[in-house]
Amino acid sequence: MNNKDDIKNLIEKFYSGTTTDAEEKLLKLYFSGNDIADELKSEQKLFLALCPSEVSIPDDLQERVERRIDQWNVIDTTARRRVTRIGLRWVMGVAASLLLLFTAGIMIYHHESEAQTSQMETIDTYENPEDAYAETNRALTKFSRSLNKGLEKVENITNHQID
Repeated sequence: MNNKDDIKNLIEKFYSGTTTDAEEKLLKLYFSGNDIADELKSEQKLFLALCPSEVSIPDDLQERVERRIDQWNVIDTTARRRVTRIGLRWVMGVAASLLLLFTAGIMIYHHESEAQTSQMETIDTYENPEDAYAETNRALTKFSRSLNKGLEKVENITNHQID
């Protein structure tokens, strides 16, 4: 198959797409060798570019691919966890802020209501002290009479029981 004319015919058949597998192997064998005619050197580069040589597949390729896929899965899982943590932190931060605002609002409300109550306690109901004294004296006298009536009834009951 070292005849230049045969090789040229095979090249023409190859470019027209009518070569068989055996003929393509012959061309590949010829162009892979060292004794190629000078006029076919350009064809050698083109043919070898069109028909790449067999690529050897490493024995551990399957294991390496599986390991790489597992690594990608781990990275994907950790990225999802990180996104979940970030989302959870954001929600917790918002909840804490709302709780803080709610607590501050309640404290301010109670403080204002206590201030209003203490203001009401210090407001005088009488304009002059003599009227206030007279009203206090009347209230205490009424309380004293009621208390004395209750004590008299208790004494009467205890005296009846002793007799």
